[in-house]
This record gives sequence, structure tokens and C-alpha cells, in this order.
Amino acid sequence: MNEPDAWITLAVGAVMALGLAGAFIPAFPDLLLIWGGGLAYGLLAGWGAWGPWLFALMSLFAVVGLIAEAWVGGIAARLGGASLAGIAVGLTLGLLGLILLGPIGAFLGLLAGTFLVEYLRRHDVSHASRATAGIGIGYGLAFVVKIGLSLAMVAAWVAWVLSG
Repeated sequence: MNEPDAWITLAVGAVMALGLAGAFIPAFPDLLLIWGGGLAYGLLAGWGAWGPWLFALMSLFAVVGLIAEAWVGGIAARLGGASLAGIAVGLTLGLLGLILLGPIGAFLGLLAGTFLVEYLRRHDVSHASRATAGIGIGYGLAFVVKIGLSLAMVAAWVAWVLSG
């Protein structure tokens, strides 16, 4: 590997590390950073024999991760009985929690907002608890899927780099 390619590889590796770290921060463009790093690597260092295939795999993982992030949490919340208003308030308080307390605040805000709305709608602690558990489990599962796919994207890029 020549010196310019080494610098490109280091820079892209740093972007991917930032993307992996961003997977722990709600609303951070984690998958997009990792995918963009792969695209930049292909454009700047060259695609090689395996690059197009591995970048296509990275692209597939990114799309699946974005879909999981957007839909799995909402579907689980709806299955738990959460209303759209409960989900919306939960997400809003989750964003506020993120700003004030970081990732833990985001999760707590999500749960608190959902519980509050669902309790106020029905005055039923059991229903509000089920809806809150649904949104918590859904977004927890989406997070696990997103982390796994982020790691798989980085692994595909590492295989690409090592394939020369």
C-alpha cells in the first residue's frame, strides 16, 4: 500500500469508527457515515476486484439497518398497544432526553413519554405499561440490529482493504 492509500485508509477508518460510536447516539448518522466512508474509499483508493461486491453488501446492510431503525421500534410499540400520539411524544421526549442526558436520557425520555400519553389516554396503568414495554423492546431490538449491521459493514470494508 502506497502512502496516499495509507492515509485514505486511515481517514476512512476514522470515519467508520465515528459511525460505530454514533450507533450509540440516537439520530446520529451512523450507518450513513459508515456507508459514505466505504463509498469514499472506493472512489479515492480504487474499487479493486472485490470492492464493488463488498460495497454492495455494505449498501444492503445499510438499507436493512435504516429500515430496522425506522420500523421495528414503531411496530413493536403498536403491537404493545401504543398510539401514534404515544409514540410521537415518546420520541420527542427521547430527543429532549438525548440533549439533556445523552443516550440514557434518550431511552428514558422515550419510555416516560410513551407511558405518560398512554396513561392519560386510558387511565390504565396496565395498558400504559404494555405500550411502554412494547416501545422499549422494539427500539432495543432495532438498536441491537443496527449495531450488528454497523459492525458487519465495517467488517466488509476491512475485508475489502485486506483484499487489496
